[in-house]
Amino acid sequence: MKKLIALMALVVGLFSTNTFANSVSCYVDTMKYDNYTQNRCFGSETYPNFSPKVAFKVNTTKEVARVDWTFSGIYDRSSASKCTGTSCVVDVYQLEEGYMTACVDKIYYKDYTWADVNWCADAEYMYSRSGMWN
Repeated sequence: MKKLIALMALVVGLFSTNTFANSVSCYVDTMKYDNYTQNRCFGSETYPNFSPKVAFKVNTTKEVARVDWTFSGIYDRSSASKCTGTSCVVDVYQLEEGYMTACVDKIYYKDYTWADVNWCADAEYMYSRSGMWN
């Protein structure tokens, strides 16, 4: 009986780990309900008055004090410069299509430790200013 309980505890432990641990997830903001996906996301919107954004978040098992983000691609640099937490929402331009990448280079934990990392997520988006696709 003890072996069965130990085996069950081991199996439960294997399936209870965080599959998003130590990574970056993202979603492209749309008018529908959006979900974070690990490492890559895609979204599109045709609503003409919509202000497009991409959301990124750090997935880690330790409590985080601060994050050093780096960005590349097509995005509003003024909104990205405000990001220091575990979540970051970046304004993107109303282009027909675009892309951006967000990476975490250094992460500072609340236990006063830090780590140099290279966790990234890529976002691709499509927005229509006219409400229709060409």
